[in-house]
Amino acid sequence: MQRSVEYATLGRRLLMSGCAWMRYQAALQFCTARGAYQNHYETLGLSEECTATDIKDSFIKLSKELHPDKNPGSPELHKQFVAVNEAYSILSRPHLRQNYDLELKIGRRPDMYDHGGIRTNAPQRNVVYGDSSFWENRDRGEDHRYEERPYYGVRGINKKLPNSYIAAGVVMFMLLGAAIHFLIAKVSTDYVLEQLNRRDQEASRHHFLARERAKANGTELQVALIREHIEANNRRRGRPTIPNE
Repeated sequence: MQRSVEYATLGRRLLMSGCAWMRYQAALQFCTARGAYQNHYETLGLSEECTATDIKDSFIKLSKELHPDKNPGSPELHKQFVAVNEAYSILSRPHLRQNYDLELKIGRRPDMYDHGGIRTNAPQRNVVYGDSSFWENRDRGEDHRYEERPYYGVRGINKKLPNSYIAAGVVMFMLLGAAIHFLIAKVSTDYVLEQLNRRDQEASRHHFLARERAKANGTELQVALIREHIEANNRRRGRPTIPNE
C-alpha cells in the first residue's frame, strides 16, 4: 500500500510539472531512494543500448496497454502506466537520458555509498558537513587572532556571556529606549504648546490694543491712521499706494 501511494505521488508530480529538469530530479531522487526497483529501461522492456525509436515505440505500445481508460479499477496497472510515463519523460530527451545513464553507472560502482542523500565514494571520515558560518564549525586554526580581542567587540567583555544575561541586557536596552522616546516626545510636545500659547497671547494683546485705539480715536481717524500705515509699508516695499476714495 505504501509503495502504491509513493508511485501515485511521483506520478502526479511528473505529469503536472512542466519542467523537464524537475521531472528528471524527482525521478532520480525516487530511483536513488528505491534502488531495488526497476530502472527506466527495464520499465520499458528495453536494453540500455536501445535507440530513440525503440523508446518511442515501446512507450506507445505500453501506454495503450496500460492506459487507465482501458483498465479501470486496476491500481497495479495504473502504477505501471505512471512508471512508463516517467521512464519516457526521461529517456526521450537526450540530455536527460545522458545524465540518467551516468547516474546508473555511478550507482553500480561497488565503492559508492549514500551519505545524507548524496552518492559518493569518499572515505566516511572525510565526508563531513559543516557550515563555517556557525561558531562550532569555525576554523579553529584562526582562534589565536582573536584571543586578545573582546568577545562581543565591547571592551571589558572578554568571554562569552550566558544567554540569560544577553536577554536581560536586551530587555533593559528596550526599556531605556522607550523611556528616552517618551521623554523626548513629552518635551517636544510641551515646547510646541508653549509656543502656541505665547503666539495666542501676543495676538490677543495686539487685538486688544487695536480695539482700544479705535475707541479712543474714533472711526474716521482710525481708518486714516491705518491707511497711512499701509501706504508707508507699500512705499518702503515699492508697491503702489492705495488710491483715495
